[in-house]
This record gives sequence, structure tokens and C-alpha cells, in this order.
Amino acid sequence: MVDPVDKAVVKASAGNAVVVDAYAMARQGQQVSGDIALVRLSRFMEGLPEQAAGEAGVAHWKAFGEIGKGTGKTGGVIAGQPLLRLHIQANPVLICQRCNAPFVHPVDSDVVLQLVASEDDLDDELADLQDAQEEGLDFATDVPEKVVGSHRFDLLAQIEDELILSIPYVPRHEVCPEVSGQAAGQKAASDDASHASEVKRPSPFAVLEQLKRKN
Repeated sequence: MVDPVDKAVVKASAGNAVVVDAYAMARQGQQVSGDIALVRLSRFMEGLPEQAAGEAGVAHWKAFGEIGKGTGKTGGVIAGQPLLRLHIQANPVLICQRCNAPFVHPVDSDVVLQLVASEDDLDDELADLQDAQEEGLDFATDVPEKVVGSHRFDLLAQIEDELILSIPYVPRHEVCPEVSGQAAGQKAASDDASHASEVKRPSPFAVLEQLKRKN
């Protein structure tokens, strides 16, 4: 479902595509918002478990267009540039790689995208990184990510990309359920095995003494 403030910027909205005029959004300062069930995002769902039904399994998003202004923090990088700001909220279910149990990973992401004319302009990102470092900026948070803009920009595909990037490389609980009890049980088993080994394994000095007696 899509709820545009200005329908003029939305070129098409059907299935898993929301096509907008990204440059018009930036120039006019327009906003588009909507939501989509996570299970409908096939690339995002690859490798993930079954998601929650109903509202819990829905991603909510907003996209704001603007022209970059010469703020003190990023003025040298984005002043006058067309930008899209994305706000994405979702609660995907992941599998913990430590205890193999499912858990909810809250996503509340704000992303700034700088629209560029072609893929060649994406190569300038290294130069932007150097500029940001010289100005004492954090490239990850202060310099916008560059994307190729279009008058028919697939906004939902970009939102899906950002959701994919929000998934940890190694998903896991901060504290796994019952991990303390499991650890205690494993330690006890390990201690028992160690004790049994000590009981069964004769002392090397006793073995040496027996060899001496035989000789």
C-alpha cells in the first residue's frame, strides 16, 4: 500500500514495485509512504525463516525528497545535490547462529541517498571518502550513499536493498535463552569427563615405578 502526499511523483504502484520520479521528489520536497509484508520481498526473504503474520510481519517506510543544503557537517559534500531520505521500520524474524532459535531483530533505519546521473558517478565515492576524512566526517553516517537516480526510480527495490543491509552478518541474541543453564550443564559434563579421565588414567610416576620393578 502506498500513500503519496503528491501523486504526481508516483509513476506506478503495483505488485512489488513503487516507481517514482526521484528527481521531482527531491526538487519539490515531496514525501511518499507505504508498507509491505516482508514475505513479499523475495530477495530479502532468501535464507530467512517464516515471518510473523499480520502487522508484526509488515515493513513500514517513508521517503522524503530534498535538495542538500550547506550545513556545517556535510556542506562540502551534498550542497545543492538531490537527495532522498528513507525511514524504514520492520521486525524481521532471524535465526540465532549461536543457539539456533528464532528471534525478532528490530529495524529502525534512516538512510540518506544522493541521486547521481550515471554509474560512472558512483566511482566518485572514493573521492568523497577522502574529502570526508579531511573534514573530520564519519563517512558511514555523514556522507550519503550514492544511487543512480531516475524519473522512473523503483523506490521499493531500494527499500528492499536497505532492509537486506540491515540484517547482521552473523545474527544472534544479545543473550541466548537458557544459555546460562546450558553452559552450566556443559561445564558439569566436562568436569565429570575430566574427573573420569583422571580416575582411569594411571599416574605416569606409578607406571615408571612398575617398569623399574620389572627390570
